[in-house]
Amino acid sequence: MTPFTKPVAPPHCASLLSTDTRGRALRGLWSICLSVFLTACASAPQVTDKSISQFDDRPPATSHLVALSNSQPHSGIRLLADPSEALQSRLHLAALATATLDIQYYLWQADNSGLALTHEVLQAADRGVRVRILLDDIYHSGRDSAYQTLNAHPNVEVRLFNPMGNRGAAKQVNYAFKKSTLNYRMHNKIFLVDGVAAVLGGRNIGDEYFGQDPSFNFQDMDAIALGEVAAEAGEAFDLFWNAELAFPVAALSSNPEEMPTAVQTAILATARERVTPPGEEDSPAATKAWLSALSTELLWTKARVIVDRPNRGSEQADSAFMTLLQDPSLRPTQSLVIQTAYLIPNGPTMSNIEAIGAEGMSMKILTNSAQSNNHNSVHAFYAPYRKRLIEAGVDLYEVQGSGSLAGYLDRVGEDGRAGLHTKSMVFDERVSIIGSYNMDPRSRVWNSEIALVVDDVSFAAEVLEEMARDFTPDAAWHVTLDDNGKLLWSGESGGEPVQFSKDPGTSWWTRFMWGVIRVFPLENEL
Repeated sequence: MTPFTKPVAPPHCASLLSTDTRGRALRGLWSICLSVFLTACASAPQVTDKSISQFDDRPPATSHLVALSNSQPHSGIRLLADPSEALQSRLHLAALATATLDIQYYLWQADNSGLALTHEVLQAADRGVRVRILLDDIYHSGRDSAYQTLNAHPNVEVRLFNPMGNRGAAKQVNYAFKKSTLNYRMHNKIFLVDGVAAVLGGRNIGDEYFGQDPSFNFQDMDAIALGEVAAEAGEAFDLFWNAELAFPVAALSSNPEEMPTAVQTAILATARERVTPPGEEDSPAATKAWLSALSTELLWTKARVIVDRPNRGSEQADSAFMTLLQDPSLRPTQSLVIQTAYLIPNGPTMSNIEAIGAEGMSMKILTNSAQSNNHNSVHAFYAPYRKRLIEAGVDLYEVQGSGSLAGYLDRVGEDGRAGLHTKSMVFDERVSIIGSYNMDPRSRVWNSEIALVVDDVSFAAEVLEEMARDFTPDAAWHVTLDDNGKLLWSGESGGEPVQFSKDPGTSWWTRFMWGVIRVFPLENEL
C-alpha cells in the first residue's frame, strides 16, 4: 500500500475561492461522492465458466491414512480440545495428503499459524495434490494479492464466498450499501484430506485459536473425523464450492498471478518452524508418529454432519440447527450442557430454552463475560437476557477473562487473557454437537453453519470432561439471582471466593455504553 498524507488547507481557504472556483470545487466534490457511491454499489462480476468439481474426483493413493479410514465401519472420531494439538493435527494431515486438500474457513489470518499452514498446503500442491481453498470474503480485505499468489500454483484454486464487488478502500462501504445481500456469510469450517479425514469444529485459522497469541487466546473445540462422516464433510464442502456465491479469485482481481517468491517461501518456512513444538521436528517421521498415535486414539462410532444450505438468506428459514430439537433421536430428555461464544437468545431460541426448562430438564450454559467477549456490542445485547435465562432454569456461567482458563491457554506470553470461541453441546450425556453455530441471530438467520454430531456415550463423556475445566470457579463466574432478584457473580480469584453485584471488571461507563448501543437496531445483526 502506498502511504499518503492529508493536505493541510490554508486558514479561511473558503474565502479565498472565487464564485467560479467554488462552483468547480462543489462539482468536483459531487463527482467524488458519486464515484464513491457507484464504487460502493459495485457488484461482484458474473462468472459463466466456473468449473465444477467434487471432493472425490481424484481417488487418493494407497496410504496409511486411507488404510486407517477404511479399517473399521462407521466413523473414527478424536476430540481436539487442546489448541496446540488442533494446529499440529492440521499440519500433519496436510503433510499426509496424496490427492486432495479441501479447505473451507470463515477466517484465515496471516500470522504464524496461518502462514505455517499455508506452507504445508503449498508443499502438498508441489507434490501434485489438488488444493481447493474456499474463504468467506468479509474479513479478508486487502488480501487479493495473496490469494492470487496461491491461485497461481497450477494445483491450487482459491474461491471467495459472497464477495464484495469493490476490492479496494471502499470495500466495507460496499458492504454498508448492499447489506441485504452481503450480510449473508459463510461461517463453515472444514479441513478435508483425501476425502477420508476431516477436521470439523469451531476454530478459524489464526494464532489466537491455537494458543499461539501472546496476549489473548480462545478456548475452542474441534474433532478429527475419519471414514463415513469425512465423506459427508466432503459433500458439504462441494455444496458451497460449486455454489453460485463462490467466486474464483481470478475473476475478482485484474492483478497478474505470480508464484510465491523465494522471500515469501522463506517466510512461510520460518513460520512453520516457529509453530513446531519444542523438541519436535517438522519431518515425515514426526507425521508418521502422529498418525500412529491417532490410530490408537480414534473412537469408531456413528456420526453425521449438519450443514446449512449455501443459498440461505434473510428470506430463508432459520438455520438447520434450529430443527435439532425436533429430531426424536437427538431431542434431550434430561440434560443440556452448552458452550457458546456468543449468546443472544432472541426469538425461537429463548422460547425453546423456556420450553425445555418447563419440562424440568437440567440446562448449563457457558458464554463470554464482559471481560472475555471480543465483541462489546454482542455483550450489550446479551446482558438483558441473563435474568430471563436464569428464571427459565439455566445454570449460567461466564468466562473469567484472566482466570485459570487464561493460564491454560497462554503458551507463548505472560499475563494472557482468555476468551470463549467454543460452539459445543452435549444432550443427555450422549449426543455431542461440535461446530460453528453460536446461539445468536447471526448464526440463526444470517450465516451458514456446520457441525459434527456424534451419538456416543463415551465420546460425550470425553467432551463433558473437557468442558468441566471451563466451568470451575477459578475459570468462570457463576451468574445467579440474589434474594432480591438481582444478578450476582460468584467465583474464585487468587484461590479466594469472590462475589460481584455488577459485571466483574467493568465500570459504570462501560455499562452505560451498553445501554447506548442497545438504542440502535443491531440485535438481529449480531
